[in-house]
Amino acid sequence: MRICVWLFFSLTGFHVHAQTEKEEFELVKKDGTISIYERWINLPNANPPVKAREVKGEFFFNNTIYAGLRLIQDEKRIMQWQSHVSEFEVYKQPDTTFWFEYSYHDIPWPVSDQDHLLVYTLSAPSPGVLMLNFQSKVDDVLAPVRKGVTRMQLSGSWKLEQISQNRVKVTYRILSRPIGIPKFLTDPIIRSNIMTTIEEYIALLEPKK
Repeated sequence: MRICVWLFFSLTGFHVHAQTEKEEFELVKKDGTISIYERWINLPNANPPVKAREVKGEFFFNNTIYAGLRLIQDEKRIMQWQSHVSEFEVYKQPDTTFWFEYSYHDIPWPVSDQDHLLVYTLSAPSPGVLMLNFQSKVDDVLAPVRKGVTRMQLSGSWKLEQISQNRVKVTYRILSRPIGIPKFLTDPIIRSNIMTTIEEYIALLEPKK
């Protein structure tokens, strides 16, 4: 997601965790049908070992999984549901099951502005289910490193499930690593940002009455 929870992410060389694995998440924020969970796990491939924050958001919207997918890919509407994004570009490929995405985030002090380049892969593991995995990618042509900007390294997934004709369940997961800012400062910002972003994403998908 590049949901705004990314604003404190800075890690390298980790991979997506399967959404079917045994989970021990703690509920940290809830508003209506939106639930935000967190857990701290050992960061894969980190040497020395590092404890990393994994965030999971679960929510619902009234539309289709394909509408949800189109909104994630929509360059023109990204800033309507991600308030810190000031630059965004999708690089579509001939094979529509993967694409690249660049995003630049204006981040409040004390964190520097951040950007990322991701590769998304799309699959349909079962009828009525779309799975999007994303992972950081290095490409000095598509996204050269910018002076004074922190390049985020991210990994995560979206799972969209059509649970009825006009009802979708979404599970969003992303893994993050602390960057030296105390948790008591980062926790409320991360949780508030992801909640607001999800609310705005849902609002764009709900049919207007």
